[in-house]
Amino acid sequence: MVTLNKFYLPIALVLALGLGWTLGCQSAGKNISKEQAWDIVKKDILKEEPGNRVVYLNNTLLNAGQERKSWGDVHKVPANFRQAWLFFVDDQPDANWGHHCRYVFVDAETGKYHVSNSLNPPDSLEGMSQIYPPTGAEKQNVFKQ
Repeated sequence: MVTLNKFYLPIALVLALGLGWTLGCQSAGKNISKEQAWDIVKKDILKEEPGNRVVYLNNTLLNAGQERKSWGDVHKVPANFRQAWLFFVDDQPDANWGHHCRYVFVDAETGKYHVSNSLNPPDSLEGMSQIYPPTGAEKQNVFKQ
């Protein structure tokens, strides 16, 4: 009986590890898309009313701890988000700076989000696309992966 257990234990371990690796690989490839992240922001942050706000989306996913600098502030992807989509929401686009705006990080795996309130825009909009209100090229291309 002891011999059988020694024989089956390694096989069971190999099968368990293989199954775990397969499931891990399947879930790792299922990040939420830009469109899904934008839907979360519209529904939960903007309450379906983008209004006269201007919203920008970072063109690529950001990694945990990665920073986006603004005038005098640093906004980081939360450490508990492996990767995140970043949305910059200008709540008063017609006003001079020093007004309310938000940096919204949407976890690419879970869809959970973190909102960082600010009074300042990013140092640069390089690498970001305006998604609301949509403009010419962005209207066509921003959500293509």
